[in-house]
Amino acid sequence: MTVVRYSLLRMMLLLGCVLFVWLVFHLVGVDNPLLLLVVAGALSLVLSFVLLRGPREEMARQLAERAQHRLPDDDAEDREAEGR
Repeated sequence: MTVVRYSLLRMMLLLGCVLFVWLVFHLVGVDNPLLLLVVAGALSLVLSFVLLRGPREEMARQLAERAQHRLPDDDAEDREAEGR
């Protein structure tokens, strides 16, 4: 659930940046869709690094815990190998 939450926050931030940059480009008179996407993507990257630190760390913690539970138990492997 945390991964979905973080992903949705990132997408909403990107959409907000696209709308903001589009508005600024419209006011300035710039009409370049590729430049709009590049600038909005870069702005979104920087803002997500700063603003979404908490959700990102929570997601990383949960993923690390899930990965830890999936690691094989060395003692169980040793007991199984001795039993053969």
